[in-house]
Amino acid sequence: MQEIVEMSKKELDRVYVIRKLVDKQITQRKAAKLLGLKSDRQVRNLVIRFMEQGSKGLVSKQRGKPSNRTLDRKFKKRVMVLVREKYPDFGPTFAAEKLFEYHSIKVSNETLRKWMIEEHLWISRKKRSRSYPLRPRRDFFGELIQIDASHHLWLEDRGMKCALIVFIDDATGKITSLYFCASECLQGYFSALEIHVKKYGRPLSFYSDRHAIFGGSDRIHHAQFIRAIKELGIESILARSPQAKGRVERVNQTLQDRLIKELRLRNISTLEDANRYLPEFIELFNKKFSKEPRGQFDAHRPLDSGYDLERILTRCETRTVSKDLSFSFNSTVYQILENTMINRLKNKKIEIRQKHNGTFKIFYDDKELKYVPVMEYVSERRVLDHKEKLAWEPAKTSHPGLNHPWKKYGYQIPLSNHLKRMGM
Repeated sequence: MQEIVEMSKKELDRVYVIRKLVDKQITQRKAAKLLGLKSDRQVRNLVIRFMEQGSKGLVSKQRGKPSNRTLDRKFKKRVMVLVREKYPDFGPTFAAEKLFEYHSIKVSNETLRKWMIEEHLWISRKKRSRSYPLRPRRDFFGELIQIDASHHLWLEDRGMKCALIVFIDDATGKITSLYFCASECLQGYFSALEIHVKKYGRPLSFYSDRHAIFGGSDRIHHAQFIRAIKELGIESILARSPQAKGRVERVNQTLQDRLIKELRLRNISTLEDANRYLPEFIELFNKKFSKEPRGQFDAHRPLDSGYDLERILTRCETRTVSKDLSFSFNSTVYQILENTMINRLKNKKIEIRQKHNGTFKIFYDDKELKYVPVMEYVSERRVLDHKEKLAWEPAKTSHPGLNHPWKKYGYQIPLSNHLKRMGM
């Protein structure tokens, strides 16, 4: 009975070359080159096996046998039980890190990826791609800071949906500031900006989307955040698409994977506890993912005594002072207590700087003014009866018609003028 030998394409090519060598049509050196072998000795061993066993001798002896580097099945089962129980929604790389950190189990990322795919715990994220021209990173740290807010269930079922304000440096990919708040709001950006400025200084520019907080396309001159960063000497650049600020968008995806699980492992369930943990997370994240900038110059400028953050990071509105040194704000009239500045303040513009808690200060130029509330506006007006309306309403005046005697020529001329005309 004729024996059937199963061979791969590579092994079939090997048989063809060895036969050419046995027939002395090529040399051993040429055969080694065609087979991709490093020495003639390997070719001679193949020839010996071919002469003794025929084509069967050139088939790999490892076929059908497990690899020498295959991990124990018990070890694989133990790892997958841990992954399924504690890290079912972790990515392979992140799960491998936590297995080593918490369980002292070392397994390669690709091996764990293969096991998780087999167990249907991981699906490759394949997305339809659209080509965008790559923008090179900036040269210096602090030259451009990308900012954005990510709305997500950061605390999962332990809390409500909230927003994470993210500041990331374009040159290094380093997270410079993170701040949790209930929603994407001006105060959240002010808090994240304060963290960044106090730690690193004033960057050259911010790169953001066209949210109303940043002025959008038609409110740029009325946005409080834009006013604040201009006072700090920081330029604002508005992106025209999410892809334009792709670096911070990709970081948001990474944070939605890693930060959520770190908060879960620490059983953090409030925004206050989450904000206290963020500095530790930022340090670990930057150690792992940040890069060295092409230039060693730090573009941040120092926050010297000329910048008052307590005044800058507030809502700013203007009011005109009346003749009696009063102004209205939030339906309340206030009296300025500056008797020595009566002549200077009349009909002048003052700045009202309101904090997040509702308290505010007023300034004229750089001088802070003292004030006291006088009265509150009546929210609802009392309905007047008919007699009261007549008493308050001005008297009605009627205008004479075109044919009225008063409108005729000469009627309103004084009598003395008539007598002069008549020669009397």
